[in-house]
This record gives sequence, structure tokens and C-alpha cells, in this order.
Amino acid sequence: MKKITLFYQNFSLVEISILLCFLLPPIGISMLLIIGLHTLYTQWFIKKRFIYSFSSYFFLCLFLSTIGAALLSRNRLFLLVSITILSYWGIYCRVLVTEKGQLFQRFRMIIIFGGVYSCVIGWISKWFALPKIVGYLLGTVLFGEIEPKNFNRLIGCAYNPNFTVFILLIALSFLLASLLSSLDRKHYINLAWQLPIQLLLSYGVYLTGSRAGFATMILIYLLFFFRFNRIFFFFCTTIGLFFSKWLLYIMPRADSIFQEGQKRLDIWQNAYLIWRNHPLFGVTPIGFGQEYEMQYGHFITHAHNLLLGMFVEYGTLGGLAFLTLISVQIVKWIHLFFFERSRKCYLNSFLLGLSIILFTGVFDEPVFSPQICFLTVIMLGCWDRYSKRMQFNIEFSAIQGKFISVYGSTARLVVSSHMIFHYLKSKFISNKY
Repeated sequence: MKKITLFYQNFSLVEISILLCFLLPPIGISMLLIIGLHTLYTQWFIKKRFIYSFSSYFFLCLFLSTIGAALLSRNRLFLLVSITILSYWGIYCRVLVTEKGQLFQRFRMIIIFGGVYSCVIGWISKWFALPKIVGYLLGTVLFGEIEPKNFNRLIGCAYNPNFTVFILLIALSFLLASLLSSLDRKHYINLAWQLPIQLLLSYGVYLTGSRAGFATMILIYLLFFFRFNRIFFFFCTTIGLFFSKWLLYIMPRADSIFQEGQKRLDIWQNAYLIWRNHPLFGVTPIGFGQEYEMQYGHFITHAHNLLLGMFVEYGTLGGLAFLTLISVQIVKWIHLFFFERSRKCYLNSFLLGLSIILFTGVFDEPVFSPQICFLTVIMLGCWDRYSKRMQFNIEFSAIQGKFISVYGSTARLVVSSHMIFHYLKSKFISNKY
């Protein structure tokens, strides 16, 4: 008990905020928002330092897209997204520069705890009728839409089953990585707590009723078997293909899979048309629902696909930046997996955890939620810090003598801003006449 107390006493402000993202989501999100903005201000205006990395350019492109969308649509609410992007950027910089090296180790434990807590608080909210204000404070009520009658899906602490399943899958992936470590080191005593929590999280994924989450869970288990034993992996894959019809039968809400599939296709087609009408800067996450309702008569919160969502919400500028970022992360992982033979203690956690983002992003867009997006940005920052020996991240200071790199980056930014200014000017003129 004393060790646990000391463990939590050594938590940093960011780690406490991550924990509060599960216990009291509005407070945790607000704290991370403030920490991110303060960190960015400190790094840029006090320390005169800018981290040049593909992730930083990704955040820069998203920020410019939201500013452009706000100017084109003359909607000041879109600037709230700009502030949020700056906060994500600040949290990313804090993970790289300020936080200690053991952040990811604690982050994994907090996420596993958060997954278990999501299941427990979700069940408690079903058994006992909590006041509405308490439900909003704990994240146990359905946010953004009216809860249907006889709604029996697990909401957890993320306001939506489709967001909760992301938390459960990340927690499950980290736990499976720990399980691999225990098996590799022959610490079989750890299986006594790892296996029950694994079953609990898997059951929680099923109770969310997310079909995409259920399919992702199967893929994560296959990836786990691949890392554990190749022969066992091929055996399980063969068995899975043989019983594929049975897997479809036990899938949550399997009776409506074709109807929901058609709805997803309609949303994707409509989102693509919205992107064609706003190709450069998109419509921002706030504007997507408004634009969708205005054109198609009913409200849809997001595009239900991560790649399409990036293009329609942040335009071609943000979408191409996202594709570049994903490509770079895949190259980094391949390099670490095949060419680096040392310091692989966290590789399984990153391999399984980062895969969740892509797998769930096929049929949904969990990072639409700030609660989920903050956790994803922290994991991205930990991954960049873990793989920084590949020198994808280069840090410069304004007081150092590396003027060529600074001037080169500044020139690229000025040219981009000049082109964007003239594009906006032409749009205003065409709208005026």
C-alpha cells in the first residue's frame, strides 16, 4: 500500500490530468487544455524554441486549416478548434521536452486503470440512476444525442460507447504487451492479475456494442499471437477464417450490420461531397455537423472514418499532412522492428497501441472527442520520444547559431502563408461579386 501511495505522489501534473480524464473528464480535459496552451507559450515566447518534426508540421497544417476555414465561412466558433489544436500541439511538445522518461510507463498503467474504471463506472451507472449533472461530470451519459429507450450499450466514462471502446482497446493492447513481457521473462505470477483484467476489458469491448471495436479486438489478439508465436498465429488465423460465420453471428448488433453498413456508406459519400465543396481548408469538426444538417437534413457529428474525416474537417492541407504523418510513423516502426536490435522494451506496447488508431479509424473517428484526442497525442509524443534516436525530430533554439535551418523553415512558412492569403482574397472577391 505504501508503494502505491508513493507511486501516485510522484505523479506529474500531466499524469494527474490524464487520470482525471477518466475520473472527472471535464476537469481532466480542461487541465490538459490549459497545460498545452501554457507549454506552447513557454516554448515559443519565453524559451524561443520550436521543435521541428513531422508531428509539429502536422499540427501546424491543422491550425492553418482551421484559421482558413474560419475566415472563409466567417464563423468565429471555428477558432475554438484552432485553440484546441494549439493545445494538442503544446501537450505534444511537453511530452517531448518537459516530461520525464518514465511518463510512458505510467501512462500505460493509467490507461489500463482507465479501461477497468470505464467498465465499472459504466455498470454502476446502469444499476443506479445517477443525477444528470453527476452523469455529465463522470462521463456516463450519452452526449450530443438523445439516448434511445432500452439503450443497453456500455457508455463508460467517455460519453459515447464508440469512444469508450477506444479506451478499452488501448488498455487491452497495453495489457497484452505486458502479458508478452511476462511470458518472455517467465514471470508467470503476473498472469494472476493480467488474465482476469484481460477478460474484463474484452467483455467490456463486447458490451459497448461497437462492431468496429469487436473486429479491432480480434485483430489485436491476432497481432498478439503473431508477436508471441508465429506458428500459433497461423493456427489461430486458420481457425478464425474457418469460423468466420460464427464470429459474425456473435458480433454485437449483428442483426443490423448490413443496414448500418449502408448508412456508413451514405455518410462517407455525403462527407466526400462536403469536402469537394470545401477542398482546401475543410469545415472543421464543429462545422461538419452544421454543414451535414444544412445539406442533407439531419445531424451527423463526424465522418465515421479517420482519413475521410481529416480531409473533410481540415481540408486537403490537413488531410495530406495526416497521410504524411502516418507514412512517417510506419517507416519509423519498420526501421525499429527490422533494423534496431536494442531498446525494444516498449515496442510491443507501441505496436499494439498505435494499431488501434488505424483499425478503429476505418469505420469510426474516435479522435473526434477531445478526451480521446488528448490521450492519442500523448501516445504520439511518447512514440516520437521513444524513436527519436532515428533523428526525425530536430530541436532548434532562436538563440543558437543555426540560422540556415530556421530561415529555411521560416521561408517555407512565409511562402505558404502568402499563397493562402491570395487564395482567401480571391474567394472573398468572388463571393462579393
